[in-house]
Amino acid sequence: MSDNSSTTSLEEAPVGVNAMIPNTARIMDYLLGGSANFASDRAVGDTAFVNWPGDPGGVESVRVDLHAARDALGRIVRYLAGECQIRQFLDLASGLPTMGNTHEAARAVAPGCRVVYVDNEPSVAAHGQSLLAADPDTVFLDADFRDPKDILRRAAATLDFSQPVGLILFGVLHFVDDADGPERILSDLLAAVPAGSYVALSHFAKDDEDTALNAMLTEMDKQTGDSVVRRTRSEVERFFDGLDVVSPGVVETQLWRPPQDASGPQPLPMWCGLARKR
Repeated sequence: MSDNSSTTSLEEAPVGVNAMIPNTARIMDYLLGGSANFASDRAVGDTAFVNWPGDPGGVESVRVDLHAARDALGRIVRYLAGECQIRQFLDLASGLPTMGNTHEAARAVAPGCRVVYVDNEPSVAAHGQSLLAADPDTVFLDADFRDPKDILRRAAATLDFSQPVGLILFGVLHFVDDADGPERILSDLLAAVPAGSYVALSHFAKDDEDTALNAMLTEMDKQTGDSVVRRTRSEVERFFDGLDVVSPGVVETQLWRPPQDASGPQPLPMWCGLARKR
């Protein structure tokens, strides 16, 4: 379990953030080992995931899953900032910009990268804006990823859409039912960026035999009001139709260009991929 002796105290909660009410983004930050969380978040993080499947199961498996997704994001962003020379990123439904998130990963390779984060939860946006207040090249927008045209209009104050952009949709599209048009969101985003731009995404994997995970997600839906749509690899690959998919293709998060010394518990299946606009 992480050492939270340096976590933000209740008196330091930013304007617009209620530290007494637990928040999903802050709970995720806590489980990743971050410090942008409060006692209410840590209490939920320690108790809410006792039935999470995996090995060893429970909250420790949640940490494994979160770190696998965040590590894959870091590898992709560093690849984009390094080999692909991408210098600007638009990260949708990002959660809090902490613990190796996009701007930190990009600037580890290219210090001048600009990043726009987007989240539609006001308290997350307020907290993110506070965390990034001293950084003129990183902006946090309070906006809904389901309205990409609004996001693109506002992000244009920071990003130059005549130059290639890295579009980050990690953990986003599995909240969009087929009837609500996830392809439209991607189409609107890609139409606004030039050739040479990239889109990266992660997505809950569908496994018809995985009854334990299905049951857990159903229960989480009841608690949060969110609806998680799990898709097969081929269904996620279709999001990249018309794009050049970067090797190794759509794979589980821990398999996207892993470090040679990768080992340890295996996370629950989540697809991950990167593709380039022609």
